Amino acid sequence: MAEYRIQQHPILPVPARETVEFLWNGTACTGLAGETIASALFANGVRVFGHHPKDGAAQGIFCANGQCAQCAVVADGLPVKACMVPVRPGMKVRPLDGLPALPDVSGAAEMRPIGTIDVECLIIGGGPAGLTAAIELGKAGVRALVIDDKHRLGGKLVLQTHKFFGSIEACHAGTRGIDIATRLEREVRQFENVRVWLNATALAVFSDRKVGVLREGHYAIVQPEILLVAAGAREKSLVFKGNTLPGVYGAGAFQTLVNRDLVRPTSRLFVVGGGNVGLIAGYHALQAGNRG
Repeated sequence: MAEYRIQQHPILPVPARETVEFLWNGTACTGLAGETIASALFANGVRVFGHHPKDGAAQGIFCANGQCAQCAVVADGLPVKACMVPVRPGMKVRPLDGLPALPDVSGAAEMRPIGTIDVECLIIGGGPAGLTAAIELGKAGVRALVIDDKHRLGGKLVLQTHKFFGSIEACHAGTRGIDIATRLEREVRQFENVRVWLNATALAVFSDRKVGVLREGHYAIVQPEILLVAAGAREKSLVFKGNTLPGVYGAGAFQTLVNRDLVRPTSRLFVVGGGNVGLIAGYHALQAGNRG
């Protein structure tokens, strides 16, 4: 539905993108190429993605960052996190009600040996911390690999349309977060000794210090001399009855929807907390056309 998509924004461009037809619980829906299942569902007015297997409580998004599993759905027969998987043409998505059944693997291909990729430093996380570390390693001539589970670098910076405050030298005060992300990425990519893998998730760190990485559907083994974990912050919620119900979001989830995916989850918003995060979220809401 058009009313849930942000058509104009005072800071962000609204690019033209190809439409994608998919099914939600048997009903035809329209998404945009490259967006996640969660954002496509929100754009179609869907807020309840399933129900908790214990008490039947409605489930939706909370973090929109792949850190929890509240947004789990079944897509083409497989349980997935709706906030992490892009919608595809013809995809059949349905609610996850109860516990998912394990898929049939009887026809799966046999396991085969996988080559190991050697690097001096593996950086897990392409946000401001990981990118800053990669820049310093690049300057020192260290062979490094940065992996991030998103489609672009920058972490939470890509959600920030406000200008940062503090020290210009230390944290680029006076510059919008989205522009800081672009600046850091540009610096990282100038080093030939630093590689970047996007849409890549570290699945396990094994006892022999090897790291299993799933990259765009393909499994790889990375052998680093040093492992630098810069996976970032997690949403922290107030604990109260009903805090997991659809319509209760973490600030990061709200910013992901309005600033990254240009989807307005609601027309009216109640912000709990008047600190810098609450004020900034309110500012982002006003930019997106919300009202209190």
